[in-house]
Amino acid sequence: MLHTFRVHRRFRDALEGALAGVSRSLDSGQIGHIDPRALRRIEAPPQRAGSKPLLVLEASEGERYVFKECHERSLAAAEEAAYLLRRLGRRPAVPARCCTLDLGEGERSGLLKPFLEFDPSQELSPDTTSWSEHQRAVLLLDHAWEWFLDNLDTNTSQFALLGQHALPVNIDWDRSFFSQGRSELSRFAKYRATLPNARTFLYADYVAGKTKLPLWLLSAEARRIRRLPKAEVVRILEQYARSSFEDPAERQQFVQRMLIRRHSIEREVGHFLRELWAERRELGTPPDGPREWLRRKWLLLWADWQLALNAASHGPVGTGARKVLSFLRGRRARATRAPGEAASAPSRG
Repeated sequence: MLHTFRVHRRFRDALEGALAGVSRSLDSGQIGHIDPRALRRIEAPPQRAGSKPLLVLEASEGERYVFKECHERSLAAAEEAAYLLRRLGRRPAVPARCCTLDLGEGERSGLLKPFLEFDPSQELSPDTTSWSEHQRAVLLLDHAWEWFLDNLDTNTSQFALLGQHALPVNIDWDRSFFSQGRSELSRFAKYRATLPNARTFLYADYVAGKTKLPLWLLSAEARRIRRLPKAEVVRILEQYARSSFEDPAERQQFVQRMLIRRHSIEREVGHFLRELWAERRELGTPPDGPREWLRRKWLLLWADWQLALNAASHGPVGTGARKVLSFLRGRRARATRAPGEAASAPSRG
């Protein structure tokens, strides 16, 4: 037991060191001091196809930034809040700041973020046996944050592989709070039925006995989230709520739900892990009758179906659909700006 503890401790220390290094590299791109009016648009280098319009901007000193246009201001506010909460928990997060830009075509509302240098062609495979031990561990840590932040939109293309260990870092948290803090903690929960999450494959391979996972890390991360300073958490959540709810009573109810979520996360994770362990044990033993055989068959078929869905979303049809959606959202945002809106209106940080 002492040997196991020491092995876990060494791995945890190495993982925390790698995460801290990635956090420092991301925080070096802080954007709070940037005046959006001083940025100019430049031609965008190749990027992953997303569903929202992206603009690449450059400052006079040569630093590059990304502006993600958000037709719904709650999306921008959600990603900014997720960044602030992740940073509060000392976890890697791409700085995100709500702002309004005018690049000569009228004002655009969205998010300003530092331009992230990474290879967009490299991403996590749905075969988690090919992931490194560090990558599987980081996805476990992230699952605790996904549930706390109520963000189930975490497919493999939303992770950039950064640092010496190619650690997966989610670069898109704008679907945080999508159910206003009501989503369940389950390996089957997804934002869209046709879009598997990265952890979908992680847990499917685990219960099938293909990999081992340091699940104690998920429990430890839940404890980290529960211990986030309440006053700071409330301040960040209230800032988001002011942008997303007109009714003061709804704002207060949302903040209270999220605080309950934070307080109960260790209990929820414990229940989730017990279910996961039971599922793995059951799949590793002979079925007890036809009904149990059918249930296990369904679980395996469900996992295969997630692989098919992922292949479709990463193929020409899925990539093309995201590009079309991004184009249409850009057109809709421009069309809904007030007629005669002054092109020289000052940007708001």
